[in-house]
Amino acid sequence: MCKSYVIAVVQNRFLSNGFKETALTTAVWSVLKAKRRLLKYPNGFMAHFYQISEQISPLMAWGFFGPDDNLREVCHYFREETIGFLKDIFSFQKCRFTSVEELSDDILKHMRQRVDNIGVKFSN
Repeated sequence: MCKSYVIAVVQNRFLSNGFKETALTTAVWSVLKAKRRLLKYPNGFMAHFYQISEQISPLMAWGFFGPDDNLREVCHYFREETIGFLKDIFSFQKCRFTSVEELSDDILKHMRQRVDNIGVKFSN
């Protein structure tokens, strides 16, 4: 899937928003399903990751590229919280890599904090 083709469809003012969203969703699903079919382990971690991505990615893509400013703001906030979480769990200053138990405790703590942040943001 070429990003420029997707953007061209989404920005075409002659197409309805419903058609644009359907086209974008279909394109994203097609790419992810094709990638999942190429996996060496069809029941491994990446297969599950692609399965979750097939549900989340079309909405996020529509949020980033679509016409809805409110959805775009939500998607940007969610992306920032997700990137912040990933930075936290790979930071030697924020996570203890001394044992599996301490690392899992720190990851859970950071995940809860990010989920709380998202909950507070969207409860208003």
